[in-house]
Amino acid sequence: MNILFFTEISIFPVDGGEKIRSYGLLKALSDLGHNIVAVIGNDSDVDLNICEITNVKFKFIKKNKRSLYHYFGLLYFMCDLEIENTLSCILDKENIDICFIDFGFLGHYIHICKRYNKPVILGTHNAQAYLTLQKPARNMFLFLRKYQIYVLQKIHERFFFNKADALITVSEEDKVYHSCIVAEEKIYVVPNFLDEERYRVTYEKEDYYVMTANFGVYMNKEGIRWFIKYVWDSDIDSKCKLLLVGKKSKEVLNGNKYAKKYNNIIAVGAVDDIRPYIGKSKAVIIPLLHGSGSRLKCIEAMALKTCIISTEKGVEGIQSSNIDIAYTVDEYKSLLKNNTINYERGNALHKEFLRMYTVGSNKEKISNIIRIGLTKAK
Repeated sequence: MNILFFTEISIFPVDGGEKIRSYGLLKALSDLGHNIVAVIGNDSDVDLNICEITNVKFKFIKKNKRSLYHYFGLLYFMCDLEIENTLSCILDKENIDICFIDFGFLGHYIHICKRYNKPVILGTHNAQAYLTLQKPARNMFLFLRKYQIYVLQKIHERFFFNKADALITVSEEDKVYHSCIVAEEKIYVVPNFLDEERYRVTYEKEDYYVMTANFGVYMNKEGIRWFIKYVWDSDIDSKCKLLLVGKKSKEVLNGNKYAKKYNNIIAVGAVDDIRPYIGKSKAVIIPLLHGSGSRLKCIEAMALKTCIISTEKGVEGIQSSNIDIAYTVDEYKSLLKNNTINYERGNALHKEFLRMYTVGSNKEKISNIIRIGLTKAK
């Protein structure tokens, strides 16, 4: 089958949650034997020659720079002309059977595929408008701006999402959220998952904790701010080391007044390969208070046989009986102080990963959604 896959995400390098999800979908479609034309972003100016997935031809597009187009919310309703021309050209020249539009607010591009009588699968990574609503606003201007964006996003979801022939969510919680605007029989759950081949590596454990994230995203920034202010203390700092690994980690740590009295919280910054930092750590911490969907940082820890200490929100959407969940600050403190390297727990998490969160364990779900989407569109 020939598939047109479109996302504005810059998938390469595969070094963050959104990228991992879109990469995993492409890998699953490839492993199923489909031929894919993938229209993706390229914010990092990656060489097209190193972007290789079997059966996938890549076409890069550029995102609009921030402008009045963004400020007034036109991006939620008006197609970018370059992207529209690119998609139309592919649909004109290629014998496309089905279109897969992935992530964010791209529902207004569905009509391009429908012009060619092509069925559309719309992929979501979370309940995006709900995420926007959760964002803290520290002054009245930011509060009003947040609600402006939230209203625009809700209008977009309500007007466009139901035009897809199938909608994919990453969790049952997100399915409930989207069922208010999309017919429930059109919504399918495919959990976040990883290409297991990229995680067939083994590391010797070391005595440190790690949090991996894009710290420029408010959920992670607010989470580590809360964690350092309320959970980490002088006693823990004297016994434990915490590495913050990922984009903006140095900036966030340097700007945190509560961290200045501690010696053992270390920001590493962005890295080319996050896996060694997770694989060598004795536990990943996920101190999130906001979010939706499910956290790929949690699944990465499971894949690398690393224990997890999290808030309840941090492991939302993840099915596991082997994660330590702290419901209070005191519980989090206790788990940190009493945690030791636990290979048995790590192996149990890895088994759960192999059963539920790999390309191999989710290919059949995706195949069925494609088949149902084609059937419904006829």
